[in-house]
Amino acid sequence: MNLPDCLQANQVSVRALRQSGLPVTETTYLALGGGLGSFAWVDYLRVCGTTVNQIAVVGYEPVPYGRFQRLCRQSQISDEQRIRSDSGARPDNLWGWPGYAVQEMVGLLRHGRWVEARRIAWQIFSETALADNYAPRARTVYQALEREMKRIGWRQMFHQGEICAIRQTDDGRYVVVVVPVGDGRVPHCLVAPYLHLALGHPAIQFSPESQAYRQSTGDCHLLVQAYEQHEHIYQQLARRGGLVILRGRGIVASRILQRLDEIRQATGRDIQVIHLLRNSLTADTAYGRARRRTRHHWQWQPYNFPKAAFGGDLREVLEEAMPEARPALLAAWGGSTTSDRQDWRELVVRGRRQGWYRLVFGAVRCIRPNGRDRLIIHLQEESPLPQESRLVADFMIDCTGLDDRLTIHPLLADLSGRYGLRQNSSGRLEVTADFELKQLRNGYGQVFLAGAMAAGNAYAPVDSFLGLQYAAQRSVAALMREDVPGLGTLRGWESARQWWRWWQGVDPTGGP
Repeated sequence: MNLPDCLQANQVSVRALRQSGLPVTETTYLALGGGLGSFAWVDYLRVCGTTVNQIAVVGYEPVPYGRFQRLCRQSQISDEQRIRSDSGARPDNLWGWPGYAVQEMVGLLRHGRWVEARRIAWQIFSETALADNYAPRARTVYQALEREMKRIGWRQMFHQGEICAIRQTDDGRYVVVVVPVGDGRVPHCLVAPYLHLALGHPAIQFSPESQAYRQSTGDCHLLVQAYEQHEHIYQQLARRGGLVILRGRGIVASRILQRLDEIRQATGRDIQVIHLLRNSLTADTAYGRARRRTRHHWQWQPYNFPKAAFGGDLREVLEEAMPEARPALLAAWGGSTTSDRQDWRELVVRGRRQGWYRLVFGAVRCIRPNGRDRLIIHLQEESPLPQESRLVADFMIDCTGLDDRLTIHPLLADLSGRYGLRQNSSGRLEVTADFELKQLRNGYGQVFLAGAMAAGNAYAPVDSFLGLQYAAQRSVAALMREDVPGLGTLRGWESARQWWRWWQGVDPTGGP
């Protein structure tokens, strides 16, 4: 959108802004994004004594888990499926106790389901040496977030709209231009000294060959990205079977492979899956005592990083490492992995043995339609003497993930160019150990960044539940050191008191 003249400068005059005729709202804390990263920050502020009228949140989704839920459902992780997260990583509960596992176990005991409760108890006390790691159901996470949203007054703080621009003001604050939903596209201005950006992944990611096919044909039916709505594929396969090409080897590819097998077994249709991989993987990856197993050209790991990277010695290693050394550490610890689950491991073995699941290695040269509602994929196969071959398939599902390039995020790209924000060695925005965008400091005003666009800095799992909470804790602790008004401490008995209020479902700053 075209900004009014008073918002064109890098440093906006507050007086001119008030005289512009635009609606202006002033607050103390402003969370931009409205997703789980914003929720973690706002929840921490509220628990530390900040009142509802001191906080504003801007986002497009009505609920903080909205986009996460949609991406899960479209990648075939239904509300009843288990997600890749730890029991104690609870965005609704910054103490992490009781964890999701204990909550689920208690619920089972209440309904007399003793065997299932005992299985979970065994799982949480023996993971991952003797049992698969525990993972909560998606529905449990959503319900817990709904409860905490109500407790902290999320809906009273939330403003639904599109964030168009961020500018510094001449009095040490920031102005954020927002176009509200359903308000005639009239821009509103929110002014605050403390900003938190958790804007998520800017776009879904296509491999270059898939993108070229889409641009040349306009077809969104035969070739889809896993995070897009693609239920039509499963419906057609259930009616008449077919051949699907699967790309990528992360957790989404695992779940889609499982869904294809479920349809194959339920309907008896001849459903064939070719798992197209650029190269083979045969060796485990190790760093110290951390090991990522490789089996059947998949890499298996309980979480996207070793558990020690969340809060153990590997977290300290990364924080103390030189910035240029961090990409190599992150590559050694992470990469494209899937959850180390027994049912998924057995599925791969069974599929290869029965012949309906095959692995093909090679680089895709191009993708084109064959004129009969099918795809032709031309490959440069991996072999001692490379040769071109082709595959003909009914559908291709691209599971190559989400795109985090700074250049395709208009808001962050504008901020970066306008205020000279530095990028780290991974191509994301450079932040301090407290997740502050130092180049945006404006007098006493501060801007913090969390989530995917902060990857590659001093904390590895920034886009996990626990990572979002860790970023919230570090940034709020930094504000506490600045003696920001309205923000109390969370130590000793005060922490215990706030946990009890959480347990009772009572407003953090309200009456008993």
